[in-house]
Amino acid sequence: MAFIENEEFVEWVKGKSVAIVGPAASAEKFSNGGLIDSYDIVCRIKSMRVPEDKTHIYGTRLDVLYTDNNETNDIFPGDLWYDKGDKRNIIINPETMKQRFNIMTQQVKYVVSTYPRAEWFFPRFVAALEDIAHVQKVRILPDEPYMSIRKETNRPNGGFSAIIDMVNLPVSEIFITGLDFYRSLYKPDYLNSLYTKETILGWTADGETPDGIPDQHDPDLQFKYFKKHFWPDPRIKVDPFMDMVLRDPRYEDFETAMALLEETND
Repeated sequence: MAFIENEEFVEWVKGKSVAIVGPAASAEKFSNGGLIDSYDIVCRIKSMRVPEDKTHIYGTRLDVLYTDNNETNDIFPGDLWYDKGDKRNIIINPETMKQRFNIMTQQVKYVVSTYPRAEWFFPRFVAALEDIAHVQKVRILPDEPYMSIRKETNRPNGGFSAIIDMVNLPVSEIFITGLDFYRSLYKPDYLNSLYTKETILGWTADGETPDGIPDQHDPDLQFKYFKKHFWPDPRIKVDPFMDMVLRDPRYEDFETAMALLEETND
């Protein structure tokens, strides 16, 4: 089944308010569920499950799923998993696969890829996205402005890709929670919940594309870009944790941010 044209999605979001909900641990500090559900469109990053005891934090709705696969990073009750270092691997229970399918077909309105066709590794996601396109509308993230911003930030993480996308669409307001550029790492019961400071620092090690272009995730560059170019946009609202780290220049450095949070938690 073919992917939808970008114009269809642009027309659908036009003039609407949007909440983008990510998997950062900082979101769990706040009861923003009602606020999230009050937005016209609720987007989630690689996640489709909200536990019943956390709907007051994350809300209940899911209109747009940003993902690169048809499994997402949720651990559903009934799934099995095994840990290898900081990597958690899920063995999906057939019953929870049905739950995923029901959410995808009954709640989600659009799936958007976290990366555009111009990314050198995009072909690895095509098969999964084509599978999703048999049951739900799939839009491929446009090459621009992603590729231009990539030159300044290195490879965007999935949450930053979603922000880049929505900021450049004709929406009326964007509320962001659970996306703090790894200033609080990941929430519990999430595929990547075992990631540590060392995991994130390892992302910035030398790496390049087949064409020799730098190819690492760099949360600090992404954070600084957001702070300089996106935060001043009057449409953008952030949760109290993100507001705090944006106003304190010490949080521009990931290692310093980790040290500050350790002091706070002591």
